[in-house]
Amino acid sequence: MVRRAFLTLGFCLFLLSPISSWALDANDNWRDLSPREKDKVLQNYRRWQNLSPQGKERLREEWDRWQRLPQERRDRLKRRYEEERRKRSDD
Repeated sequence: MVRRAFLTLGFCLFLLSPISSWALDANDNWRDLSPREKDKVLQNYRRWQNLSPQGKERLREEWDRWQRLPQERRDRLKRRYEEERRKRSDD
């Protein structure tokens, strides 16, 4: 009986280990952000909370589409976006 309990506990801990490491990594990233970046993240989260369920689903679909793009395509799009932002700020 005790052996079964330890095996079950060990199995549960094994299944939860990737989740816990992901959660710890997220905390490290939060600590590395500047106060201005943290405010921006919180502001975006509040905006997301106020979205309708359809709006949230649309954003999830866009995020999934972005994640499916090849890395080189994402890098190219990021560069173009940054170039456009610089052009707008210069005007």
